Amino acid sequence: MKKLLAKNEATQKETHIHSTPDGHYVETRQKVDGVIDFAKRQANEWRPGSLIGDTQKHKQHVAEFPAVIYYDLLAKYGQPKDNPKAWKNWLEQNPAFKTTGGRL
Repeated sequence: MKKLLAKNEATQKETHIHSTPDGHYVETRQKVDGVIDFAKRQANEWRPGSLIGDTQKHKQHVAEFPAVIYYDLLAKYGQPKDNPKAWKNWLEQNPAFKTTGGRL
């Protein structure tokens, strides 16, 4: 049995509770088409060497993904600064969320 717990129209996020013979679990889903389109536009605007010569731009935006995915990855891998290799591997396997054309 599946029952809707919450729905947010602005973020297109839905949370459902599922009842199975083994127990209950909660599932959260969110449409990511808009986020993927934004990431694709950002990646298309990226140019190699864009940080060269710019002494004020020391960081580069590398990914854009919805909160549902972010918090799932946070639970799996911890903070990006604490486990950068796992986060980079995930992004290389899911390039739709990358906002840069370069290597991470």
